[in-house]
Amino acid sequence: MTLDLQSLSSAKAFQMKSGIYTLTTLELHVGDISLIRQQLQIMIRKAPNFFQQTPVVVALEKLGRGKNYFDMFALRHLMHEFGIVLIAVRGGTGIHRKDASANNIAWIPSCKSNIEDDNGHDDTASANVIKIKRNQPPTHNYDWYFEKEKHVTVAESKIIEKPVRSGQQVHSVGDLIVLGSVSEGSELLAVGNIHVYGHLRGRALAGINGNQNARILCRQFEAELISICGQYKLPAHSDKLHWSKSVLISLIDHCLHMKEL
Repeated sequence: MTLDLQSLSSAKAFQMKSGIYTLTTLELHVGDISLIRQQLQIMIRKAPNFFQQTPVVVALEKLGRGKNYFDMFALRHLMHEFGIVLIAVRGGTGIHRKDASANNIAWIPSCKSNIEDDNGHDDTASANVIKIKRNQPPTHNYDWYFEKEKHVTVAESKIIEKPVRSGQQVHSVGDLIVLGSVSEGSELLAVGNIHVYGHLRGRALAGINGNQNARILCRQFEAELISICGQYKLPAHSDKLHWSKSVLISLIDHCLHMKEL
């Protein structure tokens, strides 16, 4: 048999495409690595499997200058220590951006689409950050790169008639309705509301495109994690009042509120 080398060399090996993904954001308020480690340990004790191989973006916008400067190399190893996959760091100062580059960590701009150096100067030009004006679409598809404006139109609901088993992920561009139970280690993602007519033992993330009016409703609440519009809560071992009950979860003043049905 003779291989046709010309046809092999001309075959299309890959294609570059943009995509939109739901990622967990770890928003740092201080730069003390030891304090971050202590609080991560507490969270992991409550939900041991939550962070394993979880892709995370570390947000630096809330860090001040000077005393809150931290070691980017230590941050990378801390994430690895807890099994967290560090995808990128977001925002911060010009020094943060340079440190990320020196440690082979991707850097993405904050929602403001600019950064400042330690002297307070706009470092946008040197960072090659593309500014996007309100109501003006970009000339290229940078949805994966920027946090776009959150104007959501809820689409058709998705109905799942079978139980959602461990390791499964179910996504809906509208409401997500599960007629059975949701096992530990599974994940529900919806632009709209989430309804579970059985046990909710996995993760439920509603309003993932910024819909603050999204709700989570379930017949029996035993979730590993709940989220609406990016606001997270780890209920296990902390919310005994609503455990194993029928609940409605909503977002009020940027906080998750639970109400027994």
